[in-house]
Amino acid sequence: MDKLRDINIFSFQVFVLVYESLNSLSVAQTLNVPASKISRCLNSLRHALDDPLFHRKQYGFEPSEMATRIYPEMKRVLEFAGQACNLGQEENNRLKQEIVIACPTGLCIKLAQYLQASANENNQHFTFNVKPITHHVDSEIQQGDIDVAISFESSTAESVRSQFITEGNALFVVGNHQHPIWQRSIQPQLKEIIDYPFIVTDCPAFNDRIDPLEVYANDIGRHLTIETKVSGLTELADQLETSHGLTFIGQKFAAEFMDRLSDISIRRLPQDQFDLLHQRMGVPNYYLLSPTRQQQMPEWLLSCIEQFIINSVVLPPIESKDYP
Repeated sequence: MDKLRDINIFSFQVFVLVYESLNSLSVAQTLNVPASKISRCLNSLRHALDDPLFHRKQYGFEPSEMATRIYPEMKRVLEFAGQACNLGQEENNRLKQEIVIACPTGLCIKLAQYLQASANENNQHFTFNVKPITHHVDSEIQQGDIDVAISFESSTAESVRSQFITEGNALFVVGNHQHPIWQRSIQPQLKEIIDYPFIVTDCPAFNDRIDPLEVYANDIGRHLTIETKVSGLTELADQLETSHGLTFIGQKFAAEFMDRLSDISIRRLPQDQFDLLHQRMGVPNYYLLSPTRQQQMPEWLLSCIEQFIINSVVLPPIESKDYP
């Protein structure tokens, strides 16, 4: 048995191919290895089996009696090995693979569920890990920690691809169910909103330096009181329930999530007020960031995320109706 310790499946493959072709040079070309490696494999087998296996002739090889006897068994071993590899590959394909997606807080709602439904339609299995985007998303993509990111700005980082998707066209005013602003106006106005403390939902690359509402307040000579900054919807909901602060949400599914909370009320900001708010800072733009070298991501993934973004931030115009 000690003689067999240097024998592997590759040696079996070499033997079978040489037996079938009787030409070691053609086998080396088929396997894309040096001819010397073919010779070493055959020598190892000869030593282990104590048989020459092939006799050199003028135009190739002639198998020995031993080679003829063991060829069917060697071929069967290779077939079993191939079946085992196929089973292993099928198992790897069956196991869920994780795709990490970074995005603004308001887009975290329903994204994983949306992508999972698309994966099921394509008969593929993935685990979607959706996490809030950070200020370091470029380096996270470069390092392979993030597979795809939804950002408010494009990237100029090396090996990061940027694709403009769309711009947001709507905002929702969110506050405690008992907030006095709901009694003041059916459609909240910016001049009314800045009468109250404001809770900023931090959006890296958009309002992390100054919020558009603060810019508007400064432009009309008013002061906006920033009560706090939050980074997640759960933290925002907790803050709103015990506060007279108001906030804005710019994504449909996040707004629907907040609207389901019993202590929270929500109304869509009128279009003229939305335009007024963004006349100087501009509306939020949405970009899809991904590695320039795609890492085994399904073809449908990026287009699916693009459609989710559009569905969430591009809403039909309203006239005088409250949300929803």
